[in-house]
Amino acid sequence: NGRGAPRPAAGRRAASPRSAASAGPDLASPVQGTVVRVTVRAGDVVARGDLVCVVEAMKMENEVLAHRDGTVAAVAVAPGAAVGLGAVLARIE
Repeated sequence: NGRGAPRPAAGRRAASPRSAASAGPDLASPVQGTVVRVTVRAGDVVARGDLVCVVEAMKMENEVLAHRDGTVAAVAVAPGAAVGLGAVLARIE
């Protein structure tokens, strides 16, 4: 029909394998790069698959999604921060 797949609701994304790989409350960066956007603050309630931040690596933006439902206990990064692979971006309890 040419209309394509339905789009997720605003602020929601389908969970990616990278975001789902995090264990425990800490959300880890799936790539080494630079944080270009953070969309949550401590105290925000998130659902698995919600956008938490965007990390740029090799001129590609990687959306980092919540790996679990919960409340953001802490955000460990800010825009402009350099992060390594596996660096803790946020804690979701």
